[in-house]
Amino acid sequence: MDDSAGTISTTRAATCLNCGTPLVGPFCSACGQRDVPPYPSVRELAVDAFWELSGWDGRFATTVRALLRHPGKLTREFLEGRRARYISPLRLYLMSSLVFFIAAAAAPDVRLEDGKAMFLGLRVTPTVQTGSTPSRAQRVGDAAGQAMETGQALDPAARDSLLAEIARAPGFMQPFLRRSLVDPAGFKRGILEAMPRMLFVLLPVFAAIVAIFYRGRKYPEHLYFAIHLHAFVFLALSLIELSKFTGAPALAGSIATITLLGIPVYATFAFRGTYGGSIVRTLTKEVAIGSMYAATTAVAFVTMMYLVALLD
Repeated sequence: MDDSAGTISTTRAATCLNCGTPLVGPFCSACGQRDVPPYPSVRELAVDAFWELSGWDGRFATTVRALLRHPGKLTREFLEGRRARYISPLRLYLMSSLVFFIAAAAAPDVRLEDGKAMFLGLRVTPTVQTGSTPSRAQRVGDAAGQAMETGQALDPAARDSLLAEIARAPGFMQPFLRRSLVDPAGFKRGILEAMPRMLFVLLPVFAAIVAIFYRGRKYPEHLYFAIHLHAFVFLALSLIELSKFTGAPALAGSIATITLLGIPVYATFAFRGTYGGSIVRTLTKEVAIGSMYAATTAVAFVTMMYLVALLD
C-alpha cells in the first residue's frame, strides 16, 4: 500500500479540478473556481470559508478603503464596470450591518455620573421639571421607556394603573405600549430581531426617493448608491457603539457627536461624487431626500413596533 495514501496534498493543481482549464492564478479563468486542494486540510478549509464569507483576499480592504476615503467612488466604479477588485455591494451591506448590530448588542450602557442625558444617541434619562405634573402620555411613555431600557416588568400595582391609562390612548398606540409594560424584554428582543429586516426593506425605498430627484438614470444606479451609503452609515454607527467599550462617557459622547455630524457631510460628498451638481443643488436635494426618507422610516418603525407587539 502506498505510504502517501492517507496524506493530504497541499500542492497546487496545474489544471482546474472543476473544468480542467489550465490554471495561471488562484482562480480558474474559465469557471472562476478557487484553486483549493481536493482534500483540504482544516486550515485550508477555514481560510477558504473566511475568504468566501468576507472577501478578505485584498478586495475587502480595498472596498472599505474606497468607501471611507472617497465618497461615491465605489458606486462610480461599479457603474463603470470596474468591479472585480471590490466585494459585492450586497455583501458589503450585510457585513457592515452585521458588525453594527453585534456591536450594539454587546456594547455596555454609557451613563453620566449625575444621571443627566447625554447628547446624540447615548442613554437619555427622562426628567420632569420641578413643580410640574407629568401628563398621562408622559407617564406612560416614561414607564414604557424605563421598562424597555431595563428589560424588567413593573410591579403589578403600577402596571395595572398604567394599563388603565393605556386603554384611553389612541388605538394604534395601545398594542406596543401594552407590550412594552407587560413583556418589555420580549418586546425589545422582537424589535432588535426585526430591525435589520426593516432597514433592508427600506433600501430600495431610499433608492426610489433618490430616483425622484436624479432622473435620467436607471434604477439600479440609485440602488448601488443606496447600498454603499447605508454601508458607510452602519460602519460609522459601529464606531459609536465600539466607543462605549472605553467606559469613558465624555470620550464616547465626543465620538458620537463627531460621527453623527460627519454622516451628513459624507453623504453630501457621496451625492456629488456620484451624481455631480453644484453644492447648493446637492444640499437642496439632500435635504428633500432626507426629509422624505425620515418620514418613511418613522412610519416603517411604528409599523414594525405594531407588528412585533401583535405577532410575537
